[in-house]
Parts: sequence; structure tokens; C-alpha cells
Amino acid sequence: MGYVRRSERIRVVVVLIVGLMAIGFLTWGVGKIYLEIVGQASGEKAEAVQYRSRDANPLPDIVLTLPEVKFWTCQVGVFQSESNAQLRKEQLRVSNLNAEVIRTDPWTVGIGFGHSADELKGLRQSLADKEISTVPKQVLLPERSFRVVGNASQLTAELLTNVNSILQEGLTAEALIKEKQAWNALAGDYPPKELEGLHQFYCKVREKTTFEDQKTLMLSLFIESQMVINRLSGK
Repeated sequence: MGYVRRSERIRVVVVLIVGLMAIGFLTWGVGKIYLEIVGQASGEKAEAVQYRSRDANPLPDIVLTLPEVKFWTCQVGVFQSESNAQLRKEQLRVSNLNAEVIRTDPWTVGIGFGHSADELKGLRQSLADKEISTVPKQVLLPERSFRVVGNASQLTAELLTNVNSILQEGLTAEALIKEKQAWNALAGDYPPKELEGLHQFYCKVREKTTFEDQKTLMLSLFIESQMVINRLSGK
């Protein structure tokens, strides 16, 4: 009887050790993705940050620089509270208008995407026909640099760089193909949850059959990319 009890205790200990080792390997394999803002630094400073962090942290480490982006949208409402802005957004979406909250304080709702105010004239007229008044609104994102850490750092950098290029230069079939190729090559069997939403949005864009339909989702692609940055940087 005593021998059996000792065997059971040994079996329990072995199972616990194996379980802890499995958890350790899983944690090591997956790692944690995060973004750390490194400021508007020069190239030499960014390289220095990358070099130091590689010594201090065994996880893959990339310094990602997203160049300045400017684009235009149709402002359809400005509100002092988030709830009112979200309500306006949902009202517009019921009418099949892909609206987004593009900024806070004050909360601003926009529709559409273009690289100039003139590019939005057709959309503004279409909205006016629906008795929706608009104002052309420029959105400016300054150059930003991040240190990206984690086993999915390369995939994170690829996706965010791709979105930034689309916002700068416009949507192209090549950009959509490049995102799909990066995801297939780098996401693996267990893709990072922080990036799944952005990838799924790319899939929605690819499902659209015309360029104009794809373009209606560009503002939402921008918002989704900013949400990824905020989540990974702890905001």
C-alpha cells in the first residue's frame, strides 16, 4: 500500500513538472508583443535603441518608423461626448454609410477617405442629396517611431507599415497582396490576437469587388490600425 501511494505521489509530481515545463515553453514561444514609443529620433538614435534592447531582451526587437501621413475625410458631426458620437456613427451605418469616430476631444465623426478635399466632392454631393451636411476635414499623423518587441514583431511591423503606405499613397492591389503574403508567412498556426482584427479588416477589403467599394473601408482600416497601436502600447 505504501509503495502504491509513493508511486501516485511521484506520478503527480512528474505531471506537475511536465505541466510547468509546457507552460514555460508556451510562454517562451508566444512571447508578448508590445510597442514602445521611442520619439522623433534620428536614424542613429533609433539604431542605438535597437542595439541596446537586443542585448537586454531575448525577444525579437525592431525599431519601426511610420512616416507622416495626411489624408482627408468628410466630417459629419462634432460632439462633446463619446456616446453622442457613437450614436451618430451607428445612425449613419444603418443607412449603409461607413462612418467612424476619427478623433476625440471633441469627438468627431467622419465618412470617406481621399488625399485631397477635391477628391471628396462626389461623396459630399452624394451625402448632401441624403440631407447630410459635411465639412472637408484633413487628418494629419506625424512621423512616429516605435520599438516593437515580441515573436510577432516582424508581422506587426509589416502590417502597420502596409497600412501607413496605403494612407500615404492610396489603396493598390499590390498592397493587399503584400499583407496577405506577410500574414501567411509570419502568422503561424496561432496568430497574435492583437493583430487578428486588422487582418480580418484586410480580408473584408479584399472581398469587395470594386475599387470604390474597397475605398469606402479605408477610413475604418485607418481606425483599426490605430487601435492596434494603442492596444500594443498600453493606451
